[in-house]
Amino acid sequence: MSSLVKLRSRAQITLPKEAVKELNLKEGDNLSVEVNEGKVIITPVAVIPKDELWAWSPKIRSAIEKSREEAQKGNLNQYNSVEELWDDLHVAETEE
Repeated sequence: MSSLVKLRSRAQITLPKEAVKELNLKEGDNLSVEVNEGKVIITPVAVIPKDELWAWSPKIRSAIEKSREEAQKGNLNQYNSVEELWDDLHVAETEE
């Protein structure tokens, strides 16, 4: 898809409706703007608050992916209490 847009006052442009729809953009979404070899590249991005960055560490992402794979295989545990869950998690930590 290619469209012609005009640079307006205060260096503003309007993204074509087709691009907004195709990229599923909503008002308030963040976009990264990069200049590369004379071209402007606009990319939708997700901004993660600093206090939530821990959830995106490689160790956490790996554990989440492993859990998803186990759940898809049907390997799920059921617990009768939070304490039982914590006990099981603690045992799993010591086994690693």
